[in-house]
Amino acid sequence: MFLKKFLLFGLIAAVLPAFAEEVADRKTATSLKYVTHELDTRQNKFGADTNKAMEYTNSAGTVQKRAVTSELGSSTSDTSLPMVGGVNTKLDLKQDDIDPVNDHTAVTYTGTAGGIGRKGIYQTTGTYTDQSDNLIDAKTFNAALKKGLDIEFKCKETKPGTDLCWVYSIHNETEEKTKNLLNPSFMDNSTYETVTVNGVTIDRAKILPTENGKTYTLSATLIANDGGTYFYYLAEIFPDGTYSSQSQLPCHYMWTNYTSANTNTTVEKTCTFTTHDNATYLVNFANSSSVDYLTLTNYQMEEGATATPYVPYGNVYIPQNQ
Repeated sequence: MFLKKFLLFGLIAAVLPAFAEEVADRKTATSLKYVTHELDTRQNKFGADTNKAMEYTNSAGTVQKRAVTSELGSSTSDTSLPMVGGVNTKLDLKQDDIDPVNDHTAVTYTGTAGGIGRKGIYQTTGTYTDQSDNLIDAKTFNAALKKGLDIEFKCKETKPGTDLCWVYSIHNETEEKTKNLLNPSFMDNSTYETVTVNGVTIDRAKILPTENGKTYTLSATLIANDGGTYFYYLAEIFPDGTYSSQSQLPCHYMWTNYTSANTNTTVEKTCTFTTHDNATYLVNFANSSSVDYLTLTNYQMEEGATATPYVPYGNVYIPQNQ
């Protein structure tokens, strides 16, 4: 009990001098100079406000307000301060700049927001094969359409007294064929037949449209769809009914032993041969059962000893660099 009284006395003894000094200050007179000096070192309390930021000014003791916003508008003169959340909300609606490619590639939509794709636009300086899936501008399309109509149709009869054609014939004599001599049926395995030439019968064959004494190059892309051994070879049948053995031809086994190990892979092959002795030339499946498991694409035969990029069989309509 004595200890508690002693502590209480000590606390009162410590506070009393400060309290006495404050009471004394209240009764002590001061000068106007002192009052002015002390007031000059102080400023009024800042007022209360919401959604505002306080800014310095060029005058001591003076501040100004600026609005703070969480939503970005479209004004170019708004001086309010954006919050990070407002900026991020707007950034979520944006995407990175589109990378430059060239002046003949279109930007396409994808199935993903913000995602883009590309689609080439047909260029006459390229090849048809490399651009067969490209877009085409109206100028090139219109030129191709007009050329196609001019090639395929010929005026047979005009309206009397005018130069207006009212009867056309189909297949103009001035057709402009591509270099590819093999029609689309060569790309359809189901149309290979048993062919008999000068008494020689060959199963699963196609007769090539060759002329005597010329050099031709065969090219094609082969895809095996199933296991097995598949190969083509070139047959040469002479007017006397004899024909060369497979190993005597430069195109002997254009595709050899295409086994199950190569299934679903693509092989591109070329072969060059020169005709002679008025022989007939055929392309033949060596294994007739393999026909159902092969896919041929870009099948082409052209004059000359060098394989060039594939173009479709038929007339040339769209300008291209061959």
